[in-house]
Amino acid sequence: MKKTLLLAGLIGILVTACKKEVSNDIGLYPNNPLNDTTWQRSIPANAAVWDFPGILLPDLVINEFDCSTGDTLHFGDSLEIAFTPGSCYDGSNKASGKVRLELFRLKSKGDFIKAFKPTVSNGHLLETSGAFFIRVSQDGREISLAPNASFTIRYSDIDDPKQGMKVFYAKETLPLQTRRIDTLHDWIPDTDTSWIKTYQRSSGGTNGTVFKGYELVSKHLRWVAACRYLDSTLPATKITAVLPPNFTNKNTVVFAVFANSRTVVQLPQDYASRSFAVTGIPLKSKITILSLTRIGADFYLGIKEINDVGTVVRYIVTPEKKTLPQILTYLNGL
Repeated sequence: MKKTLLLAGLIGILVTACKKEVSNDIGLYPNNPLNDTTWQRSIPANAAVWDFPGILLPDLVINEFDCSTGDTLHFGDSLEIAFTPGSCYDGSNKASGKVRLELFRLKSKGDFIKAFKPTVSNGHLLETSGAFFIRVSQDGREISLAPNASFTIRYSDIDDPKQGMKVFYAKETLPLQTRRIDTLHDWIPDTDTSWIKTYQRSSGGTNGTVFKGYELVSKHLRWVAACRYLDSTLPATKITAVLPPNFTNKNTVVFAVFANSRTVVQLPQDYASRSFAVTGIPLKSKITILSLTRIGADFYLGIKEINDVGTVVRYIVTPEKKTLPQILTYLNGL
């Protein structure tokens, strides 16, 4: 009888231990989407991950101008956007009259994450001094620039102007995406490879304030950025982020945020290993691996600080449940 009780007790302990291990490592929750640990080679169109830009991005800034006469629009914080007369086209015809301008401005590394516009061009890392989404429309129809036309963006950056910045445009999916992740996104350099002009001017006031910034001339509407290539001759490696099984390619995205330059890289899903990985990260870089997850109505944020890429290249990221305002506060502080 005692042996039977002892055997039953040992079985009970083993069952409890197994249940505890499953709970910790996989996380089973009755009738909860956290139970879904499956990855898919082709992510469904209704997967939670696609909607992150619409959740994280602020509302568009709206303005208008007369495209027949041209105008310089002022948005505060030193930002000016100038259009010359007759620079807008509606299809094959020159547009005239009032048009609507919509604007996103990406300043910080967190802004590039919220917009899902990593600073990469054909696999090469970029340092940026800002990007803009500028859409012009009339009566609901999107307007383009006239042939050989351009417009000018003048702005002060959060850092002093840097030499060597060039104009880049975003490659986009058709039909065009704005508030969903664009899987074809890439920054494409302008054929004009000259440096973006910088400026320095006095405010004209008695306090001696000096404004410094960039004067970017763009040949295209929609996404435009000021960037320069990071040194591609440095030794580089592949890094991998591993998350708990509940955090899959259907609900999670992962980024590497550089500490010493305004550079953001997305770690694409690696279906075979059920992880997220990217190549070309310079050795000895100081970065933060950041994961964003939406499971049901809940949000999760994972943060892993890396002081010296190369000592270890496979990193365990443990997300924590956060409110959306908490996540936005963190991203805005990057």
